[in-house]
Amino acid sequence: MHLDKTSHQNSKDENTFFKEDTMTCWSFLQYWLYAAFPHCYGLRNYLLKHFPYSREWINQMFRMDKKQEITPIHRTIIVEEKEVTLLLYRYHVEYRMEGQELFQPCFPYHVVENLDNDTFFLLLPVVDMAEIGYSYPKLMSDLIQRLSETALPKKDIKDVAYALSVGLAEADGAEDEPLWVIWQETVNHLYGAEWWSDEGELHLFQQRNLENHRLPDAYILAPKGGDIFLWAKHMLSRWISSLPVD
Repeated sequence: MHLDKTSHQNSKDENTFFKEDTMTCWSFLQYWLYAAFPHCYGLRNYLLKHFPYSREWINQMFRMDKKQEITPIHRTIIVEEKEVTLLLYRYHVEYRMEGQELFQPCFPYHVVENLDNDTFFLLLPVVDMAEIGYSYPKLMSDLIQRLSETALPKKDIKDVAYALSVGLAEADGAEDEPLWVIWQETVNHLYGAEWWSDEGELHLFQQRNLENHRLPDAYILAPKGGDIFLWAKHMLSRWISSLPVD
């Protein structure tokens, strides 16, 4: 495995929004825990309770007014001779590998477990825990050690590690889980689309906001044939556009 650390550590884009974009910087770590793991609901609930943020805080970090166009920040990592690009939005993170959009976890855990701390966390959202049957106790132990090297307060390390590990390895305790989830955001909200292949159904929802409210979910049966992923992206955009303007 070859990791081009320089491409990550020295890629200071013109629109870099953090003074220090590493996990040892509390502002960046707080943003990352919220935006990179929107599917880890236990983690999100813990963060909202102990480390609440505001839209103003997010907008300030991205150096943009909340009415401006939502433009992601790009980061690039070379891992196993493949180029992985991260698109950092205000409320979620997207991934591209060799130019193709990633919508499922793709790296087995052994690919990231020996990388430096920043790169480990940057790639963690696209690690496939189930692929190698990675054990929960080992993951929990690794996360505690890794988080102890970040800006997270020591008293919160075990709780955050537990919430994160459950969300990654056990789907927050769900008996089953969607094949994949895609995200799309507006200025004030984050929306998701879950694909349940067994039912042939797309689940559209709004991520709970800071007031713990969200719109009613929507469910759509997929058409026969065609590219389900592209169809789901289109239906998510269409559903969002039909919602009342905030």
